Amino acid sequence: MFLSFRGEDTRERFTSHLYTSLQNAGIDVFRDNNEIQPGEKISLSLFEAIGHSRIFIVVLSSNYANSSWCMQELEEIMKCRRRRGLVVIPVFYEVDPSEVRHQTGRFGDGFERLVSRISMRKDMIMTWKAMLLEIGGIAGFVFPNSR
Repeated sequence: MFLSFRGEDTRERFTSHLYTSLQNAGIDVFRDNNEIQPGEKISLSLFEAIGHSRIFIVVLSSNYANSSWCMQELEEIMKCRRRRGLVVIPVFYEVDPSEVRHQTGRFGDGFERLVSRISMRKDMIMTWKAMLLEIGGIAGFVFPNSR
């Protein structure tokens, strides 16, 4: 299983507990604990881990789409879903699925910051928007803002 998440949003409050619970259930879970700087390319080891996984949990939080790293991971995950029919389970953590689908609210603000921060081709922006529309339409788990 591959766990995709934005560390600054969910690492300590949610993802670490999810990871521990999955491991305690005997599930082999890959999660990347390295902090990636904005604009860095996804590493080959992560592409390999994604390629070897059969199930993906994507924790979509308010700053998820503000990370080129997360967006590159998600792009590869969604390619695997389409090509190999693998399971993708979205977790909408303090964001509404419609915010992900339509890039609105705090989630949309994060995506817009990413687009304005790095130079992207129009086709890449459209690809990522389509990918967010797709994952936002998959039945998953919604954890509303508890603050």
